[in-house]
Amino acid sequence: MHLTSRRSLLAGTVAAALLLPLSACGGGVEAAGSGAGEYKLVQNGVITAATQSEQPPFAITDTAGKPTGFAVELMNGAAERLGLKVQYKTTTLQGILAGLSAGQYDIGVAGVGATAERKKSVAFTTPFYWGFTDVLTLKGGRQNALPDFDGKRVGAVSGSVQENFVHREMGGANLVKFKDQTALITQLLSGGIEAAVLGGASADAYAAKEPVRIAVKLESLQGSAFPMRKDGDPELLKDIDDQIDAMIDDGTYIKLYKKYFRDPIAADLVKERPKLTKQIMNTDLAPSER
Repeated sequence: MHLTSRRSLLAGTVAAALLLPLSACGGGVEAAGSGAGEYKLVQNGVITAATQSEQPPFAITDTAGKPTGFAVELMNGAAERLGLKVQYKTTTLQGILAGLSAGQYDIGVAGVGATAERKKSVAFTTPFYWGFTDVLTLKGGRQNALPDFDGKRVGAVSGSVQENFVHREMGGANLVKFKDQTALITQLLSGGIEAAVLGGASADAYAAKEPVRIAVKLESLQGSAFPMRKDGDPELLKDIDDQIDAMIDDGTYIKLYKKYFRDPIAADLVKERPKLTKQIMNTDLAPSER
């Protein structure tokens, strides 16, 4: 595996507070509180959230048909602390962004890269995750560098930051676009494409259960954040950010992070969420140069 690392990474484990219960019936979360009437929402008192059914580990559908994953649990925790209910609607990445622009949703709950281009049409919270861009191949493949994919069929989800990555960094490859990760991985496994480009956390999830390998790993250029309507409520955006910081303070965030990720916390995320500094101080999550 080829690894290019330009930044400090944080590695290890840390004791954390017990995870607060975040589940609720019907794919949403409901909590007592007075926050429901305070915000400008698509539905009064309800956060209408667009998510994906197959974007591990950020957003997936469990065996009961309910949305779960790191982004979903983080959103549920923030909403619960604000006394709000979340109603999830499943769509694609493009559907999330288009639906926000059309005023159908209040927020997108998935691993969505906060790129400069996307910021023209949607607002973003502060990033809650910073990871890698990975190139997956079938096990047994010999490719270990980006030029090895010149002339090869390389897949990415349409509209994703990984699609832009292929255009920018793999110009010699033949890009094949897919509507979602399920279709992308299906074609990789069947030999329809020779490589798939994914976020590092998703690539790790597939590599753990499918006969694929990570051929190339590169640091991401931007963090993942919750996209929100441009004409939505700025106070809601601020309050969600504040509640994520509160979950960092009480250890809930670290508990969730360790549940879903193997990669260490990136130094870039600590810059965006400086409250993480206190959580990792004097632990083996502290920064180390690579």
